[in-house]
Amino acid sequence: MGRYLWSAGLARLADEMIVVAVVLLTLSRTDSALLSGAVIAAYTVPSILSGPLLGAWLDRTRRPVYALAANQFTLSAMALAMVFATGPWLVVAAFVAGITLPMTSGGFTSLVPRLATDLPRATSQDALLFNVAAIGGPALAGVLSTVASPTVAVAVVAALSLAGGLCTTTLRVPAHPPAEHSSLRAAMRRGVRHLITTPPLRGATVASTVGYGSVGMLATALPLHLGTLGVDENQAGIVWAAVEVGCVASILTVRRWLPRWRPERVVFTTVALYGVTLALWPVTAHFPVLLGLALVSGVALGPTLTATITARQRYTPEGLLGQVSTTGASLKLATFAVGAAAGGALLTAWPPSSVILLVAGGQLVAASLGAVTARPKRTVRVTP
Repeated sequence: MGRYLWSAGLARLADEMIVVAVVLLTLSRTDSALLSGAVIAAYTVPSILSGPLLGAWLDRTRRPVYALAANQFTLSAMALAMVFATGPWLVVAAFVAGITLPMTSGGFTSLVPRLATDLPRATSQDALLFNVAAIGGPALAGVLSTVASPTVAVAVVAALSLAGGLCTTTLRVPAHPPAEHSSLRAAMRRGVRHLITTPPLRGATVASTVGYGSVGMLATALPLHLGTLGVDENQAGIVWAAVEVGCVASILTVRRWLPRWRPERVVFTTVALYGVTLALWPVTAHFPVLLGLALVSGVALGPTLTATITARQRYTPEGLLGQVSTTGASLKLATFAVGAAAGGALLTAWPPSSVILLVAGGQLVAASLGAVTARPKRTVRVTP
């Protein structure tokens, strides 16, 4: 698992960096907020459609390691192109890099059961990588952009992606048992059908996806809320870092007990608790107190990702795990984009504090919908 953690860690660090670095690069070269938004959209939107296809292909390919490495080499090449690109060409490079984005999250995660000897421990370590990358990526991109330049930050993304791809090629993943494969279209239908018709997996997916969608509204509302507190809007990154630190602390504390509980129930509980803590954010008028509440919110949210990954592993056959993982990642990206757009529209008429309260309510709705959709109509076989 050591090589896997390095490979996935470098890939996810580069992914978290590029989102911040490319915005700063676009603004520094064009001074256009519209173009910077287009670059981010170009990076995220293609993955909404490519996730199920890439996952189905990953489940059937004999060399998944090379597929994942190719994803990293693509990001490295496109980041290098961005170093020299201007104007609309930044959008084109971001679009090409974003096509394989689900491989960075769900693609790597689908390999964990084939590599791990202690699956619960490996799953929690994999989830920790997401949180650590979410803390380190934006911070590293911001520091490099400030100390050197956004161009240097994007160049570092290219280097990290290249290193991650090379590291990925050294992984030794056991092959799938020999089997006849149906057409790729049929495989995609089977994977989506499994996701929809397996109640506990469906419930965990609904809760995590709807909850992440409302976080998209929080992403647009938080900077404006900080402005009402008399704090620079750029300090929103510190609030998000506090959330991720809480997530890391929470996972490290409870991961030994997580295997005792059904993963979908952990998802419902933690998403609901996250909503309860978010409802406290608009109450305070002091930034240090908000940071403390963000830390508490992270503690509540921490086990959600580990439990979501565990639900996919427990309720999905090995031959469909890659597709289910990448499809889940695509769904979350889609709802986040919708939430961000909805938040921007709401903020034209509502104060940021009201939007944050709506986000809190969205978490409770997500947990409730997940619990309802997880009710089985018949007995579900649970694999150990």
